[in-house]
Amino acid sequence: MLALPNERSTKILSILLDQEEAITIKDLAEEFEVSARTIRSDLKKLEDVLNNDEIKLIKKPRVGVWLEVKPEYKNELKNELFSSESYKDPFSSETRQKYILKCLLQSENKYTMKSLGEELYVSRTTIYNDLEDVEKWLNKYDLILERKQNYGVEVKGEEKNWRRAVADLLAQFKDNQELKAMLEDVTDPTIIDSRIDNKTYQQLRELFKDINFRKIENILEQIERESDFVFTDEAFVGLVIHIAISLKRLIRGKDIKMEREQLNSLKETEEFEIAKVIAKSLEEELDVQIPEAELGYISLHILGSKVQQNIISKDINDVLENTDQKVIEIAKDIIYMAGDVLGVNLSEDEQLLLGLVLHLRPAINRLKYGMSLRNPILDEIKNNYPSIFGAAWATSIVFEKHLGIKVNEEEIGYIALHLGAALERNNNKIKVIVVCSSGIGTSQLVATRLRKRLAGIEIVDLISVHELKNRELEGVDIIVSTIPINDISKPLVQVSALLTEDDIKLIKSKINYLIKDKENQKLKLESVSDEIKELFDDELIYINLDLDSKEEIIRMLSTELLNRKLLDEGFIVSALEREKITSTAVGNEVAIPHGKESYVLNSKIAVATLAKPVKWGNEKVSIILLLALEKEKSKNFFRYFHRILDNKQVLEAIKRANTKEDIKNLLFKR
Repeated sequence: MLALPNERSTKILSILLDQEEAITIKDLAEEFEVSARTIRSDLKKLEDVLNNDEIKLIKKPRVGVWLEVKPEYKNELKNELFSSESYKDPFSSETRQKYILKCLLQSENKYTMKSLGEELYVSRTTIYNDLEDVEKWLNKYDLILERKQNYGVEVKGEEKNWRRAVADLLAQFKDNQELKAMLEDVTDPTIIDSRIDNKTYQQLRELFKDINFRKIENILEQIERESDFVFTDEAFVGLVIHIAISLKRLIRGKDIKMEREQLNSLKETEEFEIAKVIAKSLEEELDVQIPEAELGYISLHILGSKVQQNIISKDINDVLENTDQKVIEIAKDIIYMAGDVLGVNLSEDEQLLLGLVLHLRPAINRLKYGMSLRNPILDEIKNNYPSIFGAAWATSIVFEKHLGIKVNEEEIGYIALHLGAALERNNNKIKVIVVCSSGIGTSQLVATRLRKRLAGIEIVDLISVHELKNRELEGVDIIVSTIPINDISKPLVQVSALLTEDDIKLIKSKINYLIKDKENQKLKLESVSDEIKELFDDELIYINLDLDSKEEIIRMLSTELLNRKLLDEGFIVSALEREKITSTAVGNEVAIPHGKESYVLNSKIAVATLAKPVKWGNEKVSIILLLALEKEKSKNFFRYFHRILDNKQVLEAIKRANTKEDIKNLLFKR
């Protein structure tokens, strides 16, 4: 077995074994996005390992490098490399950028492009290109990247923005497998007893070597016991990280400021009292002084944290009585609008109202104070349930209406989860009435057996034939009866009082027919209205645009609308500002950028497909629908188009379409 010096050397050897001719050092450097010097160093190490009677590494100036190897040994080496699985591809550009951010935000020392290149085994040109994206990421937090020749690069900006950026970066470290691998090499593999998963814990220890995380956890767990509430694991980790960042910055003499009016307002809350208890324990345990402004930010974090809730055990009336009326109004507006978009009545779902109210109480605080809560399954929600995510996105105008604030996609993702659960409850239940003539005992027996054998039904009533005649049947799907019934407007299945296997098969057959019939009825209701079609003009459909960034695309499409006097000038800036708050990518390579409604003069949608996908937030996007819509037309758009977001076949066809007519036909396809 060859003892190769590093993973990249393994890949270089694999390339050389496949080459019939010489390959230049420049080509190898470009392949691995590293410097030519790094490749020469790798080749020297390879040469020391390989040179024997069966194989030699040959290097010739202005020609390149190649192997002289006996055929039988060449095949043996290939098989050995294939089975070793020792090589991993070089880190992606996104991972390098996050690692550079970690270096710049963690260290007080200046980094040069040369030192970053050597640390990541890439050329200075590659680092220069990476820094362009690093700077864009920092700008989202109102931080700037200062670059000085022969001096280095460093991050500049307000302390509160610095901390917010670090907290979000750490959350991204947790979700990025490459970054985990990059840090795991230098961390202690010891398993610890912690609410934080072991890998994240080890990474935090590497990033904050002088912070005792276990003591912070113990303090917070003691607070949970004394205050009779439990943070969700995500919120708990977020608060630990927030405190760790604060402690590290305090140690370096970087304290944070808070406006007096905001601090005084927070002092009136219960969360500020909890923050005082946490701060006192931190001061005693870790020998630090916690300034009053730090108390304010700890209390803000608690205000914005999700608390573990058992919805089933909660009494909705008790929760609503103890909730601000504004929160309840927002929850009800979300339910109404989402139901309207999805074509489903969700207003009777008390569990949805309860879940949203409990979620919104801390969420509104997060949004008001510019805090973020990482949604660990956001990408899964967007990719697997894009129509539900689209419906949740449509409800974002509720937050602007009630609070005058924009909502980010992390919060949209959580709302989508609540809506998805409500749809499961709504869609999967066939409403059944059980009718018997021989008393309540028989009907209860039939109902019990039905529930046991058919999980997808909801028995809404047990009644007699006489009661059935006067019963309102709106919302009922099927009648199951142990006796014959005539003149009934709903589907009927007659069964024996013992509910045999044949009875079950008959009911299943009827239910399957009902489900298909419901789907067909739904399709009929989904026909595209003239109002929707009028939003699209041939002159505002663009095929295979060759643009490189979402900013270019938004400016280009908005300018086309502006030139046709469909918008006021402020629309472009508002659309770009919207993207800084959160990406408008909604999954399946689709983005729906939009600006403020107040800048829209005449509702239209500009459509574009791209020659090559562009990065849009954390996703790649190939289809863009720029929405310039007034409120009512926005709701109508989402009501229809949320279904297209789920149809990957249609979206793929749109990407491949060569004519504007094809795109319109696909958009309006039922």
